This record gives sequence, structure tokens and C-alpha cells, in this order.
Amino acid sequence: MSELAVDRTWRVAGLQGTGSHTVVADGVFVPAERLLDFPLGPDGAPDLTQGRPLEIASQTVSVTATLAGAALGALDVVKAVIQTRKPPMTQYNSLAESASARHVFAEAEHMVNSGYDRLISLAGRITEQLPGDDVTALQRSSMRMEVVSILQQFLRAVDLLLDLHGSSAFALDNPLQRFWRDLNVGARHAQLSTYLTTENYGLLVTGAGGPVQVG
Repeated sequence: MSELAVDRTWRVAGLQGTGSHTVVADGVFVPAERLLDFPLGPDGAPDLTQGRPLEIASQTVSVTATLAGAALGALDVVKAVIQTRKPPMTQYNSLAESASARHVFAEAEHMVNSGYDRLISLAGRITEQLPGDDVTALQRSSMRMEVVSILQQFLRAVDLLLDLHGSSAFALDNPLQRFWRDLNVGARHAQLSTYLTTENYGLLVTGAGGPVQVG
């Protein structure tokens, strides 16, 4: 690292803690043993999965695991105040006294926890896939669609939790807004590309053609 420079380019609304700055190697000699050659795929292009058919799907689950933590964190923040936070301009003494608030919280709680369970299940299915096992493009795409569906659950759930908590959730010293920012920025990660994942799946499931994106 003493030969490298760090260009602090990571100035973003969410996921600030990742510190994903740019590392610059200017005029630095890189020995051959530090280089990685990707194997070639059937079309002669570099195989970004490195010969592991579920590599990309596995990476999307890894990225989503962090976002599951943000959704669970947001749930914890609101759960901690559900018995004491008073809905504005009502006769209720707490959110828990309101049938509507209980309904919204129950819906959000279910979406977060069931999304987490689905993610753990998907990770298990990927882990159980033995090296050399045949995996079709449709199976891989279906797994990535599962991630998209889980992400949509998390995003919707945190939006509901923000509705319950109210505008004070966006105070900079309130952790709820940080979870919201992290989740919304992370959901747009290049590994996820929800619109391309959906396009890939649509092409494959209808037999209209091959995927437009690797993995």
C-alpha cells in the first residue's frame, strides 16, 4: 500500500461505510504472480464466473446479505418505539394502540423476516450445488429473480416502517434514515441490476432468446 495512492472518490448518499474509494497504482510494477487470468467460455470470451456456474448468483446473495441487515436494523428501530411513540394528532398514546399501525407494522415485520428466511434458503441451495453439476441458464436466472423479489420485499417493508415512524426518522442522528439510504443505494448495486435480471428471465422463460447479461 505504500506504493499506492487512495483517491477518495466514494462520496455517496448510502453505504458510506464501505469506503469504496479508488486505489491508484501509478508506475507501480505488478509481478506476474499477482495477475489473475479468467478461463475462457464457449464463445472464446473471458468467463467471468471463473468456471463456477453459480458464481454470479452467489455474489448477488452476498451483496443482498448486507441489505438484509439494513432491513432488520430498520425493523429493530421501529419495534423499539412501537409501544411509546405517539401517532401525531390522534387520541392514541402509542402506535401499538392503533389498529392501522399494528397492521402496517405486522406487514413490514413479516416482509423483512420472510425475506431474510428466503435469502438464507437461497444461499443454502447455491452452497449445495456441487462443482461440475449442470446448471441451466434458466435455473441461474430464476435464482437471481429470487434475489430481486427479496429486495423488493425489503424496500417495501422499510418504506412502511418510515411511514410509521414519521418524518423524524430522517433526522441525521436517527439510524433509521441510514438504514433506508444504505438499502436504497445497495439495491442499485451493479451485481443486482434488477431490470436486467428481469429482462434475462423474461427472455429465457418465454424462449425468446438468451440472456443479455452474464450470469
